Amino acid sequence: MSPPIHSPFGPGQGDPLSPRFGGRLNHIGTPGGVGFGVGICPLNHAAHGIFELPGTRILGHDNYGNYITASGAVCIWRPMGWYRIGHVDNPTYATYGVNSIDIKPEWFFSSDAAANAAGYARHRAFIDGGHNVRGFTRDKYPNSKQAWGAGYIASSVKNGLPISCHADHNPIADLTACSVNQYYEVINAAKARDGVDGAANASSIWHQSSVFQRSWVALLALAHAQAATSTANCAWYDATGIANFAKGCNNNALSDVNDTSVKWESDGYSNCGKAGSAGYGGGAGNVFAKSTCNGQNCGEADVNGLMWEPVIGMTCVATSPAIEGITSAATPVFTVTGHGLSAGSVIQINGITQANWTNFKDKLWTVAATPDANTFTLETAPDTTAYAAYDAGADPGTITKGTFYVAKQTTAMKDFTSGTASATDHWGTTGVAAMMDAVTPAFRTDYPNNGFSQRFGNGAGQVLSGEPSGAAWLLDCAGFPLVTGLSAVGSSQFGADSIYQYIRDQCFRLAGGYWGSSTYAGAWAAPLNNFRTNSSHDVGVRLACYIG
Repeated sequence: MSPPIHSPFGPGQGDPLSPRFGGRLNHIGTPGGVGFGVGICPLNHAAHGIFELPGTRILGHDNYGNYITASGAVCIWRPMGWYRIGHVDNPTYATYGVNSIDIKPEWFFSSDAAANAAGYARHRAFIDGGHNVRGFTRDKYPNSKQAWGAGYIASSVKNGLPISCHADHNPIADLTACSVNQYYEVINAAKARDGVDGAANASSIWHQSSVFQRSWVALLALAHAQAATSTANCAWYDATGIANFAKGCNNNALSDVNDTSVKWESDGYSNCGKAGSAGYGGGAGNVFAKSTCNGQNCGEADVNGLMWEPVIGMTCVATSPAIEGITSAATPVFTVTGHGLSAGSVIQINGITQANWTNFKDKLWTVAATPDANTFTLETAPDTTAYAAYDAGADPGTITKGTFYVAKQTTAMKDFTSGTASATDHWGTTGVAAMMDAVTPAFRTDYPNNGFSQRFGNGAGQVLSGEPSGAAWLLDCAGFPLVTGLSAVGSSQFGADSIYQYIRDQCFRLAGGYWGSSTYAGAWAAPLNNFRTNSSHDVGVRLACYIG
């Protein structure tokens, strides 16, 4: 491996010492160590209304790497770091093999080329608006309603009542910048944090946290879990490896499905807890740090349950034409006029109601061949020779075909708007064409293992590609696993977190889980079946920003 690149500030030390307490600026730390994953912002954060807390610069302090906005929102500085997956020289390779993670600080390499040559990569979370960035802030807590001037905004506050996208549960429509209780309003809520009297600020630096930022948090948590050797620097550490991940409000009883010793305080609705309230009531093992990404009080809370977190920067454009016919044959032939498919296309089949033919519904399939513009066959399709004739006139069966997209590297997350028609809108063909690039996630399409509900991990199989660049790198950074990394049961290393594979027009991806998600919740959890105008009592808000 190449030696570390020496910075202008001293050999292998990155930015200068913090002038007050001796911590390194923008130092991500060492997996398994004190303060890992958070750090001291090296930029002029005060110019953007983001200020230090007592202890922000003190490694080991509860507020290390924590900041507060002028409006009172608590956020965490996430320093840039390089990551490497599955390399034989990773310190944890002997135990975790192809899924081992290593993290190096920003100063370790002088360039992306140098990092890539050693197998490391810059995460997509550290590219925004066409620029490499030194880090980002992300809220410490799921957001709650807070008075700001004459209006109301979304704010990251400990013990707050978490905002939801439903009228029955701390509704987002109560915020000044939001008018309805639908998912897309989280984008409008973000723009009001640095506005006046709760109104949206057209020049806001804030955005709903992105799919890349959320994936980075999950990757850091995994690296920390692999490197930790005790609860000293990781309260949720489990030497058995069975539950070696952050705990969450996810068992529908204000506790964690894997550790019922940790408790949340009720927010008064169903079994949802207050934001950041882990440790409520005290008692053995009932500590706040078990709920954070790094198992320390300085970390980010509630990444495994409590409220689903919508993440921007990824969507899908899809259509759902009707199935006009399916033959009863060893290799059934489907008819959809002008299907526009080709061999290798992935489609989803929904709505079929006829006996036996229902074997095809609620699954994803790979197209095997397209004899003509109106017909196609499927890989691993069941033999339908004995099925009764498919009645297209009575059956509402459809296929869904679509293309997934993620934000271009030139796109600034703060520039996304919440509609469907303009060049900056997160949804709709106009905005997607201007702001995003197509990607091709890997899905299970092998019958009968091709149902919607999948989990991260498949025995000891590789889950993320580990490629330092290219299409596979981008999918890693968006938290999409390899097809070999998916299974019905998952692996404990990835928390057996759920990925609900689905093709949905105007997809709005969620992350994390809610108070009743049970083992499906976790840092990697990623359902793809939600969309822009959904309304739900268990979907909330968490903001982030890049500081220029």
